[in-house]
Amino acid sequence: MDKPGTHKLSKSERLCSRKAIEELFKGGHKSMSAYPIRAVFMPSGTAETRLLVSVPKRCLKHAVDRNRVKRQVREAYRLNKALLHLPEAMGLNIAFLWTSNELFPTKAVTAKVCNLLQRIHESVV
Repeated sequence: MDKPGTHKLSKSERLCSRKAIEELFKGGHKSMSAYPIRAVFMPSGTAETRLLVSVPKRCLKHAVDRNRVKRQVREAYRLNKALLHLPEAMGLNIAFLWTSNELFPTKAVTAKVCNLLQRIHESVV
């Protein structure tokens, strides 16, 4: 059984630093896609994995839809972040970018996030 609190997505697990975000997208990163999500990631200088979810306005015009997609992706990551199995001293900065103009069911989004997390784990370890 899981320990209490292992499924949390705390503030420290969110990628908020403008400097870290610019570094992630500037260069030296890896990218992979599982339609409708694209993952951009690179090793961070810390031991913690941090997450950014972005849904562009040009893809989904209504804020309600963008917020729904962000909730779906964050929840899928929160429940399946154990798939990364990273060494203790290694952390990643991960950005999930939505690339579709339509909404998907939560099960489909969860399956795509799991697929990406497994592929990220294989490419890092």
